Amino acid sequence: MDKIQLSILFGLFISTSVCAGPIQLTAADNGRTNSVNTGSEIEIVLEGNPTTGYSWDVASFNTNRLQQIGAVKYLQSEQSDGKHRVGVGGKFVFQFKAVGSGQGLIKLIYRRPWETTSSDKIYSVMIEIK
Repeated sequence: MDKIQLSILFGLFISTSVCAGPIQLTAADNGRTNSVNTGSEIEIVLEGNPTTGYSWDVASFNTNRLQQIGAVKYLQSEQSDGKHRVGVGGKFVFQFKAVGSGQGLIKLIYRRPWETTSSDKIYSVMIEIK
């Protein structure tokens, strides 16, 4: 390969690694271990419906290895006619950044803030940070 081809390949490698978005996790990843590199962003997307009084909240995470980015976001599901309706569910979005190597557990809970019961849903994911 000549220098021009190597330069193009290097440029493509850098642009794809820089432009790569956060690692997305969903309910299917509950209880799993996921490997990421230090500096990677992790986005957890879980379905919920706050009009029922329930919402997803952070129960705990390893602050030595993970940093939460901003507050949890809620995105209401859009209906087929493009409108938003009262009582329709959506998705809760949590964002974290891997800041230190090792293992970090993220634990989220789906509950009504004024209640604590054994039926609360728990989401937990282990993040292995390289």
